[in-house]
Amino acid sequence: MQPRLWSLTLGNFAIGTGVMVVPGMLNELSADLGVSPARIGWLISAFAMTICISGPFLASWTSAIDRRKLLTASLLLYALMHFAAALAPGYELLLIARIVTAIGGAIFTAQAAATAGLMVPADMRGKAIGLVFLGWSIAAVIGTPIGSYLGAHIGWRPTLALVGLLSLLFAGAVWMQIPARLFVAPMDSAAWKALFADTPLLLAISVTAIQALGMFTMFSYMALVLKDAIDATPVVISLLFLCFGITGVIGNIIGARVMDRAGPKQVGIAAMVCMLAAVLLWPLSHGSLPVATTLMLLWGLGCFAINGSQQARLVGMAPQLASASVSLNSSAIYLGQAAGALLGGLIVSTQGTGTLSYFAAAPLAIAIGVSHLAGNLALRRNAMEAA
Repeated sequence: MQPRLWSLTLGNFAIGTGVMVVPGMLNELSADLGVSPARIGWLISAFAMTICISGPFLASWTSAIDRRKLLTASLLLYALMHFAAALAPGYELLLIARIVTAIGGAIFTAQAAATAGLMVPADMRGKAIGLVFLGWSIAAVIGTPIGSYLGAHIGWRPTLALVGLLSLLFAGAVWMQIPARLFVAPMDSAAWKALFADTPLLLAISVTAIQALGMFTMFSYMALVLKDAIDATPVVISLLFLCFGITGVIGNIIGARVMDRAGPKQVGIAAMVCMLAAVLLWPLSHGSLPVATTLMLLWGLGCFAINGSQQARLVGMAPQLASASVSLNSSAIYLGQAAGALLGGLIVSTQGTGTLSYFAAAPLAIAIGVSHLAGNLALRRNAMEAA
């Protein structure tokens, strides 16, 4: 694999870390800015919704720009807006900074994968894209624990500035290592039309959004949930987030290994069952660190595996529509994250954290049902076409 791809991996690590540090610093942000935890959740929601809405449009509008210039500029924007966020005098300007920051993330993550595919032979594209997304996986493991630990010990402003510094350094690496004159093919409008006419495929994509809604209804406020449930200190919170990330990677590896044998639909359902069980049993964790730890480990086991299984499922259902379906699936993830953060904030504001797990469980259960429905419709359609 080309060493130059590591600059894209590092860039995704910076992007993912910038996304994941905010949930880890929720308690510190709320206290320092003098706003409710629900309003801090709006930072998460606004960031995710910006990526959800702008991602497909930005992919189309930037297709004529040289990849090296585009990727470097997006990381520079990401760095600049993290510095701006660190200096924001109040909540409103911080919210605006996070929205603009999301534009850089929306461009980089999607286009880094496309760029990796241009830099290697066709038979190595899958591995290349996997390497690029490794940066996001690592960020998911350590981003939230770093946010929780550093936010409590050095403050949220220096923590955001450090993310900006990482982004600045990795922007330089991208500029030096990615060759010039790389361009992607324009988005195919015919593929989009065919996608929106494919009901089973759209239902499968909706599974991504619905399960993300359930996931982030609770996870966006997990630092507060842990504080209320077990009176967790910042160090304990960061360690529990680390446990969550570690089992997330383990679950992703297990899912990838059994995917071909069990099928992506079954892997995805198993992942959602793990998450559903964890949030349904969460009330048992009150006052018990061992139970809370066990449930965080179980939840983590499913949370990363679902994304990989969904990507593989969409490609398998309609290989000719893969570019469009995978792009829409990425937007669905962020749509669910934005809606979940909003819903969770409403619940926390009105009822506290005690009932949050039940509201998180309902979308996860619905997602499992929709996943079965999408699979049945696809099988029925294939049988009719074969007949």
